Amino acid sequence: MKKILVPFAMLMIGSTLVACNGNDGAATKKVEKVDETEVAGTEVETEKSEPAIDGATAQAVAEEALQSHFKLLDEGDLEGFIGLFETTPDEGRAATIQKMMELKPSTELKDIKVIYQKEDEVLATFDISQVTESFDPYNNFNRRGDGYIIFKVDEDGSWQISHLDYITLHYLDFYGERDQGSFSYMDVENLFIWSKELAKLKREKQLPSEWAGTFLAELQRIEDSIPDQPLQFTQDMRDWLAPEILVTLQKALNELGNPTKDTITINNFFFYEHHLEGNDYIAFNAFIRNGFDYPVSNLQGPVSLTAVALDENDELVDAEVAGMTMKFVGLDTIEPGGTGLATILFGPESIMVDNLDDFLAYGEFEIESELAHGGE
Repeated sequence: MKKILVPFAMLMIGSTLVACNGNDGAATKKVEKVDETEVAGTEVETEKSEPAIDGATAQAVAEEALQSHFKLLDEGDLEGFIGLFETTPDEGRAATIQKMMELKPSTELKDIKVIYQKEDEVLATFDISQVTESFDPYNNFNRRGDGYIIFKVDEDGSWQISHLDYITLHYLDFYGERDQGSFSYMDVENLFIWSKELAKLKREKQLPSEWAGTFLAELQRIEDSIPDQPLQFTQDMRDWLAPEILVTLQKALNELGNPTKDTITINNFFFYEHHLEGNDYIAFNAFIRNGFDYPVSNLQGPVSLTAVALDENDELVDAEVAGMTMKFVGLDTIEPGGTGLATILFGPESIMVDNLDDFLAYGEFEIESELAHGGE
């Protein structure tokens, strides 16, 4: 008999990207921006000498530049979109833009603010909320965050984008909501770096385009200080996933640190919440990590999901929500210290509670496993 328990804590199964079934035409919704730490330094820089353009003109151009930029993206006009930039995107970035356009994004911009201008260059910040018409977990471009744009105004009044990037950026799930357990492309920690570098920009009165290189280099330096964990992609994965998605997966894995020594561990990174609607099964993608000093293969053994719940006596207990013995067919040999990718599925026969939807809304799922393997 299945148990009926009351889930206790908030679900924290995370989200990143990679998939099982496509969801063309799936409904998504616009979302209001959640409270984020306000971007520092929103006042327009005042200089003794007059800039080439006044504040009102700079604000108007900033709004036009951003709205035009994302309108062309939403309309799928790749040539017009790329034409706005001072520098043509490299092949990888162009491929990512093309994938995004194929999913038909819809972008909402708010709070466009000019925060610095010098000569013919302007730095502005903005809030963005973006969802695609169909949700593709392999290439998830649903996101929300704070960004900045630097553009240059020519003598004839035309403009070109010098830099456009993000200060914070959080991926959204199938429903268009931020998953609190998801990996963030950029997060609140970057606001400190942003504030520090922005203060330096104003103090030294640099041109925004010169300053942007320093800001991005500092972020890259911090990122490079975290060593890459070995992540094994098949060639099919490399061909299918957008370049920035591969980067995101690598960053998510790096945050986990080294794998636990002499253990095979499973760390989930994307939970398919929408599969529970009308389908009594649980699916998620996971990192499979080899903590042994030799290669492992033919992984198999019991895998279970547990959650903290209140039992019939209103006492907290560890409840097993689902469990089954699994064989990881198709998972390549994982090298020592390496990590492979797998989709894990719990079917109806493996689910041990009747109120699974309640656990999804309020419970915290943890993965437990005892995997046997081929190897030394």
